[in-house]
Amino acid sequence: MSDEWCTIESDPGVFTQLCEEIGVKGVQFEEIYSLGPEAFADLEAEKIYGLIFLFKWQREADPRPTLEASELGIFFAQQVIHNACATQAILSALLNAEKLDVGPNLTSFKEFTIGLDPQMKGLAIGNSEPIRKAHNSFRQQSSFEIVHDKDEKGDAFHFVCYICHEGKVYELDGLKAGPVFIADVPAGTNWADKAREELQRRIEAYTQKTAASGAEGAEGAAELRFNLMAIVANRLHEAEKDIARARFLRHRAHISLVSRDEEVELLDEVDDDDAPADIPSFEDLLEKEIPAIKAIVEDCTKKISELSPVVEAEQKKRQKWMKENSLRQADLVPLALCAMRHLARKGQLVAALEKGKEVHQKRIADKQAASA
Repeated sequence: MSDEWCTIESDPGVFTQLCEEIGVKGVQFEEIYSLGPEAFADLEAEKIYGLIFLFKWQREADPRPTLEASELGIFFAQQVIHNACATQAILSALLNAEKLDVGPNLTSFKEFTIGLDPQMKGLAIGNSEPIRKAHNSFRQQSSFEIVHDKDEKGDAFHFVCYICHEGKVYELDGLKAGPVFIADVPAGTNWADKAREELQRRIEAYTQKTAASGAEGAEGAAELRFNLMAIVANRLHEAEKDIARARFLRHRAHISLVSRDEEVELLDEVDDDDAPADIPSFEDLLEKEIPAIKAIVEDCTKKISELSPVVEAEQKKRQKWMKENSLRQADLVPLALCAMRHLARKGQLVAALEKGKEVHQKRIADKQAASA
């Protein structure tokens, strides 16, 4: 069964599309480039559904005790399927997220696995056709089958997730027997900061261990590789919803002003029957003075102006993700071979190779600068 799951790239566009294909529409992934106090400054705590941490795995003893997930009311699955740790970490966050519609597939899956122990939950993930199909949709396509030596040793990477459940932060690692308690969350604080502090501690401990073992300098720095992403509410949907709400409210405010013989320009072509229930009614607005109604119009106009660039940026981000995911799912080997033969015939292959190396190194440098 383990051979049925491919490895997938740790990328926000990949993970966002993966969730959408499983049926979860209201989330997206944001890469976190810093572990400083500002790491989650622009993210609302209640809209962070989980943190996904990728790190270079090493076999070592962990003195932290594990807890019984069923007693805590936490969905926890042990990893029993090879190559599924990324998807399993994501599922662990989604299935423990409060007030999140995870769609019919995961809702049915969660109901089906109630009462199963962590190992059986892990097996259930491996046997879920919708989950496996979505995961394997990112299988790298190739005209050639590359057979790796079974004795070949490479770096092992692993995914874990951090969640907030009933005012406490937990680490969910499929290689452990159960959840690990991290910290209590004081009222009015962002729970993700408690997870960030734990990650800082973990990385510092790893750095000290690496230095103590003699891996110093550039080689030691290369050993410290990790990636952190936050699962957050879909920013495009949230911005579009807030804009729509502002348009409905501004429309009603304009109608209220017109009814009082005020000259206004009706800017919003909306069907008032579709207005959200929590928007003040025409009767509510009639109770307000004209200056207050005009202030509502100004506030709505300001909000629409602020959110419109957010919508544009998120749409561009999704177009970029869609393009990159299409390339990931395409077989580019024939194109590459054809291009190499063409460049070789023209005597430009070596120069193109060197240019490609320069571009690749620049991308690495830019990413390191962004995370500094």
